[in-house]
Amino acid sequence: MLSLAQAFLYASLTFSAFAFNFPYESIQATDADIAKNPDIAFGTLPASNSGRHCKTYPGDTDWPANERWIAFNSSLGGALVKGIPPAAACYQGLYYDEARCEVVRARQASSRFV
Repeated sequence: MLSLAQAFLYASLTFSAFAFNFPYESIQATDADIAKNPDIAFGTLPASNSGRHCKTYPGDTDWPANERWIAFNSSLGGALVKGIPPAAACYQGLYYDEARCEVVRARQASSRFV
């Protein structure tokens, strides 16, 4: 019979050796990708954003144009995923949906909300 520590060690050694990555998970942005896309400046606030202490969001003047995102996505082999937060349904714009917003508000405190 294995002790708890031995069982943990065995499980750690046995299961940590097995990992599977999807092919798209190996695609990484390189310095060359960033250089071709000046809109993507990691860790650097745009000059027009100075003095503000928040992030840049779609619709802001500093947000890259759709054409720039398409070019960046192409340079990464199509690996970018455009995530749309559920709460986008509650804000005026492309994704506004009053019925969906009510669902979001009703379920937002649930750990099973999707």
